[in-house]
Amino acid sequence: SQRVNAIEIDEGLCHSTKKAVEPFQNIKVIHEDILKFSFPKNTDYKIFGNIPYNISTDIVKKIAFDSQAKYSYLIVERGFAKRLQNTQRALGLLLMVEMDIKILKKVPRAYFHPKPNVDSVLIVLERHKPFILKKDYKKY
Repeated sequence: SQRVNAIEIDEGLCHSTKKAVEPFQNIKVIHEDILKFSFPKNTDYKIFGNIPYNISTDIVKKIAFDSQAKYSYLIVERGFAKRLQNTQRALGLLLMVEMDIKILKKVPRAYFHPKPNVDSVLIVLERHKPFILKKDYKKY
């Protein structure tokens, strides 16, 4: 089976998750801030996450520009997902250089506890060959 690295910043949740997955040899739970995490280099992997809505922009930028994941599946706030797809906005324009962004499915509020006041969706960020060279990003 594939190896899974789970990143969790909350110490209590990290501890309970470690306990829950103890029987599985292929799952490693890491207590760390995803924004400080060093993604693997020169290896194939995917990212899956139900990310905090208040830092979604920072996490998506980190995934887009610091990881090499071909696919990233994220649960995000619906309005945020729409902004990512909008190439008239800075973030959407920046991401389109390396990624296609698709909304895959609505995630019902009832799936969360406590229920959020916003609609959520599952998105996929699919990496493609960059439209511009890395050295030209600053100009872009």
